[in-house]
Amino acid sequence: MRISIGSEASELVLVDGVVERFSLARGLETADAERLGKVVHKLAAWIIERAYPGDPTGELVVQLELAEGSVRCTIEDWGEPITAFGGGLDGTPPELAEIEAITHDLRLVNLGREGKRLSAAVEAKGVVPEELVAFAQFARESGESEATADQVEIHDTKLSDVEAVSRLLYTNYGLGYGHPNFYQPRWVEAEIEAGRLHSTVAVLAGEVVGHHALVLEKSGEAGETGIAVVHPAYRGLGIFNRLFERTIERARVAEVEAVYARAVTAHPYSQRAEHSRGYRESALMLGSVPQGKDESGQPTPRAASLLTFLPLDLSPRPVSFPERYGEPLRAAYSNLELETVAPELEQALEQLGERPSAAIERDEQRRSSVITVSRWGEEGRSQMVDAVRSAVHHHDDVAYCDLDLETLTAEELDEAIDQLREFDFFYCGLALCASAGHDHLRLQSLMSDDVELEAIVLDSDYAQGLRETIFADRAPASPA
Repeated sequence: MRISIGSEASELVLVDGVVERFSLARGLETADAERLGKVVHKLAAWIIERAYPGDPTGELVVQLELAEGSVRCTIEDWGEPITAFGGGLDGTPPELAEIEAITHDLRLVNLGREGKRLSAAVEAKGVVPEELVAFAQFARESGESEATADQVEIHDTKLSDVEAVSRLLYTNYGLGYGHPNFYQPRWVEAEIEAGRLHSTVAVLAGEVVGHHALVLEKSGEAGETGIAVVHPAYRGLGIFNRLFERTIERARVAEVEAVYARAVTAHPYSQRAEHSRGYRESALMLGSVPQGKDESGQPTPRAASLLTFLPLDLSPRPVSFPERYGEPLRAAYSNLELETVAPELEQALEQLGERPSAAIERDEQRRSSVITVSRWGEEGRSQMVDAVRSAVHHHDDVAYCDLDLETLTAEELDEAIDQLREFDFFYCGLALCASAGHDHLRLQSLMSDDVELEAIVLDSDYAQGLRETIFADRAPASPA
């Protein structure tokens, strides 16, 4: 929520009214709402007094946004210069000592010709979905100014930066970020040193203010891009775009064939952000987002995510097409603007190395699993059935099964599909550059009734058509 006011003390009544309505709409508890009102009023009054002394013609913008467990207040102005403070700098004005004591991360940032930003976080009970916070970051990066870009240094994450990255995630998301391992600096250090994590930071005046990363698959040629965060005080300065470009450069150097992301389906904004950067949809994974809580603390059902890919290698993909799903798979390749060719079966099987015919990888935190079938025959059939039973035994909420389109013939694919449909699996989509760099047909099975199937927001015509294909293909015995 944003409001623009003039630089007169009488305008503060408008700010007070906005804070009151914001608190009511977001369900803040009375004590939290009162503390937020006090902080916002005091900070706005201080800016009017210090930046516009005796000048009623000035302007300031007050913004309130929910974060994990807090509300962040940011006040922008274009008045007289004030010495920066906070964020590791000394010199917090004594008249703001009371406000500093009841807030977190109180700071003033000078942006040169772009003005100044005074911001602080106020603790407040209630949770906002992290994807909405993340989208706020994407949204502010559109049409940004490059006026202060030369002040921000972009470089590969050093081991000395790792703890600051974890703290930056905490500043934005509390402890609610979807990649909890990034709150563990030693884990991040180990992944960087092992070459599985290509992490990049944005540094301003010695402080880590932004982060973006490429996470490489354990057994494939694709990598997930994300863990994207820019400190709220420095959004809108082009930092995200520069971090993203650096990640793609590093992916090309590492000879990654494709990168992917998972867009939420609670709103269209992250889908639009990914589409603007060249990502294209290929699969709709129902129930892939674990249960959360709404603003009143009530549990929410599992939600869907949209799997999107940005191919970096545009060579034709060697695949076989099963009869049942040939049409939607061809549509997926067309959406990704990739051509296909017949596979060299013997060569593709050699590329598997010692991988088992079928294997399961379980994500305990997400209560989901992915089964990968690379070879067929008696062994492959038996291992696939054992893996499905394992997912049921461990009470996974949702299971996905990937069939290798390069090592399985069309006939083997159809046989495996028929077997999987007996276990209530149905179409999900296409996964590029998965195990051994091969493309996979992905099927899915819902093993929980608590999955959101109605409120799925999809932005593109292709994604909406994909949903129709998936729901038409759902196995009759799957949960309604």
